Formats: sequence, structure tokens, C-alpha cells
Amino acid sequence: MLTQHYSAQQRRALNQIWTAAGQYGFDPLFMALRSDGTPDIYMNCIVGCVRKWYGADMPRALFGAWAEDRRQAMLDDLAWLALENAVFQRELPERPILAEARRAHAEDFFAGEYQLSRQEWMAKNQLVYTMQAARWKSVLGQRPPVMTPWERNLSDALRCGGELDGAALAGAIRNAFAQSGLFDGTARSKTALHLHFDGKWASAMTKFLPTEIVHTDMLTVGHSSAAGAGGGPKLDVRRAKLRLNENAETDRQYIESCFGRSLYPPEELAAAEQQLCTGSHLGCHLWFTAGAPDPEHARSGDSRRLTEEATVQARRNREAFNRDSSLHQNAILRLTEQIRSCIQVHSQTETETARSGRLDSPRAWRAAVLEDRQVFLRDISAHRPGFSVDLLLDASSSRLHCQEAIAAQGYILAESLQRCSIPVRVTSFCSLRGYTVLRVLEGFADKNGSEKIFNYFASGWNRDGLALRAAGDLLRSAPEERHLLLLLTDASPNDSHRIPPDGKHPFGCDYGDRAAVEDTAREVRSLRRKSARVAAVFMGEDMSVPSAEEIYGKNLARIRSMDQLAGAAGALIRREIQDLSD
Repeated sequence: MLTQHYSAQQRRALNQIWTAAGQYGFDPLFMALRSDGTPDIYMNCIVGCVRKWYGADMPRALFGAWAEDRRQAMLDDLAWLALENAVFQRELPERPILAEARRAHAEDFFAGEYQLSRQEWMAKNQLVYTMQAARWKSVLGQRPPVMTPWERNLSDALRCGGELDGAALAGAIRNAFAQSGLFDGTARSKTALHLHFDGKWASAMTKFLPTEIVHTDMLTVGHSSAAGAGGGPKLDVRRAKLRLNENAETDRQYIESCFGRSLYPPEELAAAEQQLCTGSHLGCHLWFTAGAPDPEHARSGDSRRLTEEATVQARRNREAFNRDSSLHQNAILRLTEQIRSCIQVHSQTETETARSGRLDSPRAWRAAVLEDRQVFLRDISAHRPGFSVDLLLDASSSRLHCQEAIAAQGYILAESLQRCSIPVRVTSFCSLRGYTVLRVLEGFADKNGSEKIFNYFASGWNRDGLALRAAGDLLRSAPEERHLLLLLTDASPNDSHRIPPDGKHPFGCDYGDRAAVEDTAREVRSLRRKSARVAAVFMGEDMSVPSAEEIYGKNLARIRSMDQLAGAAGALIRREIQDLSD
């Protein structure tokens, strides 16, 4: 395993678990972290002791029994109360100090009560809290809380003894849940009413009924010209105290199958994640790639089918561009001329040595001594732009309806910049399974690489804050000191991977709405402090305009349709040229 994928606090928790288990190098199913992100040493010791006494298979099968159940988080918490009692009794003879640690944990539980706001109290599961309060009051020798007979019976059933072996302990927990009516062995997820229409019915119904883009953690390539529906596994939202450690290797292989190999070797990628995936992005991963989905090397049937769909979308992008080729070529000519004229108007005068012009007195001696006739100066106009451009394209599911237009406009913009000798890189970004993927469609060194922009496709989520942070890391390879980072965005960052607990969000929160907007705005300000110029072309709902203005400030251009992208981006670039000349 690569411990670099863990934060410093997670590595502390990992070492606590390994020490208690007496085994090293395994990925634990759960880690215990407090609401501020620091490790809970007692519960991590319990997690390790579960591994020591019952192995890996029993807890994995136990928690897997109710995976995807609508009450999964509650069942997880209650199961850990049962496991805690059993392993405490088993471990105590070998580790007497555990009794003191247990009592300290109980005191911390009640001390934390007085630091919770009303909203945080409302977020707690009342049954879980009652069961935890009953357990820790008994540890402290206090009277139990007021409980109904049903709650008292459940609390007693969760006091599993240390004499039980693994199978008996798992059976006792499942029996306690069954007797209490909490879980009968069948996982039940929340279901919604879905009506599925195909063909003409789908086309007709979307004109009269509201539709929505569904984000999932499975790569699903939809096509702009066809009605479709997306689906996938429900988000596993576990509470902040004990969190599932995702199967990192399986996810990494899936991402590589869908997007191509990483630009960075594993060691460099792990180092980049350790540096960038911090704060609100703790536990996230990055994937930098210049590849394209390859059906021949897909590791599974799902990834093979999906990479084939990406290939189909690339063909659709090219066909759509070619259908209006003359229109697009005219757009390239107009935009090139506008940018070139702006460069010429704001170009600075430079001086070079010549055989005629104004005499350069300090060099006059060279004519007699060295027979060098280059002793004169003359003025020339410098038309070198002096800056480079990174075009960052939102490739989340919210762009499914306009993929062909985005590809065409991206090509127009990149081709125009190249003709004006402005270095340009085009990158798409989306998020999937906790990975924020930056896919370089055209690099600075690609002389004839604009064709690759037609490989653009949209899928997944958009964790804008982490994408901007990662894009800032890519700026180190820019060929010019001055740089413009230009985004195509709807100013609605949204991701399946939650923001971990911190001082502002003690229980963590979803990456969306205010929290995500504030995070994205912070990353924009951070890039600007590093002398990168950040601007955005906004195409989104009216309700997202305040968010766009908060994130990007005055460096923002709004468009109503995707065919206005190249023109709006061109206007921002011309403004950049003017600012540089000033």
C-alpha cells in the first residue's frame, strides 16, 4: 500500500490501528477521526483489536451485509458499539491500560456535547446517540439515560461479550438488529419513481417535463444528440467518526481504464496528492493524463463499453465540426485577426543592433578594431505576446447536452491562439470516485494538436476547487512567466466526495452549494496571489450568477449559448493583452 495517499492525521490513525492489531501494511476498513480531523486513539485501538481477534473477513462481511441500506450509517455506528464491548473484554487482560483509555473516551464524549450547535445536534441520529450515551454513562458509573423498554433491550443486546468467537459475535449483532426491527438481512435503499422513455417519446417528454443531469461515480458518456438517462451507485455518505476506507487500487485502475495512463509516475503523483489534496480536499485523489480511453486496454466490461462510447462521442464532435466547417473556419479567421490586431496595437518598441540607424556610441570602437559594422541601433515593433493561455473546460455531466459545441469552440479558440503565436494548452476536468481528473487535450508542445480537442467528452462531477489547485500545479510547465487561466464553467461546483470535518463543519458536509463556492473562490484568490491571471466564461442558470461573480469577480464573461464561447474568450484574451501592455 502507498501511505502517501493518506494525510498526516490519517497516517497517525493508521499507525494506531496497526499497533493495536499487531499487524502492519493492511488497509483498515474504518478509521476513527474526531470532528476536527484528529485521530481518536481509543476507537482506533478498538478497530485494530477487531482485526487482531476476529481477522479481516468477519467485519468486512458484517458491514457489507447492510451496505447501500438507507440506514447504513446508523447500523455501522450501532455495530461498532457491540464490537467495542466484545474486544474490550478480550483485550483488557493483555492491555490493562485500555480501561483508562476507555474512561477518557467516555469523558470526551460528554465533554463534546456542550460544543455542538443546534444544527449539529439536529444532524445526529437520536437512536445512535442514546445508545452511545447509555454505553459511556455505564463506563463512567453514572445512571443511564431515560430509555424506552425497546431502547433498553437494544442497549443490552449490544453489550456483546468477549467470550464470543467471530461467527457468534457477528450473529449476535445481526440478531440484535433483527429483534429490534432495524435490519432483517435485506438491504433496503431509498427508491424514487422513475419513468423511462425512449426514442420519440423521450424527445417529446423533455419538452414538457423538467429534466435533470444525474451525476454518478461511474463513468457514463452521454451523447448530446440523443436523449438518455444516467444511473449508478448511491453515494456512500458515512459519518465523520468512523469512515470507510475506499478501495484505492480498484478505483485507480478504473480511472486509468477510462481516461488513460497518468502523466506522472506513481511516486510523483503520490507526492502531488500529498501536497494538493489537503483541507477541503483531504482524502481526494488526482489524475493527470494526456491519454484517451482505449477500449482495447480496458480492464472490465463496463470500462470497455464506456471507452467505446467515448470514441463514439469523439467521432460525433468531429462530424459536427465538419458539417459547419466553413462557418467555423471563418470564426477562426475573425478571432485570429482580432487577437493579432490587438497585439500589434499594444506591442512595445524594442531596439536591436543594425548596420544603419542611430550610432551606438559605446559600440563605435568595434568598427575600427573589429571591423564590426553592427554599431548602429534601430527600433523594431515586438509582436511577441509574452504570455501563455491555459483553457480549462468543465467536463462534468452538466455539459452532456453541448459536448459537440464545446469541442468546436475549444478548437476555434486554440487554433486562433496558435496562429497568433500564443502558447495554449487545453485541458478538460471532471471528478469521479474521489478522483479529480485533468485531461490534457492539447499541450503547449503540440504543434498540430488541436485535433485532439475533439476527444472531449463529459461525465461525472466537477470539484472546481481541487481542479483549480491542480491546474495551478500545471502552470509550472508553462513556457511564459505571465499566464492566463481561462475556464469554461457553470459556477456550480459539485462532487460526491464530502468535505471532511473541520472547524467550520464539525461533521463534514457535501461538496456543493455555499461550501463548494467558497472553496472555489479561495482557490481563485490563491492563484491570483501567485501572479496567475484567472478569468472565466460563464454559461449557467441565472441563480448561479452571484456565485460566478463571487468566485471570479470582474474577470468574468457570460454567454447564453455555447457558440459564443470563442468570442467571449477572445474578448478576455484581448483584455489580458491590454493589461500586459500597461
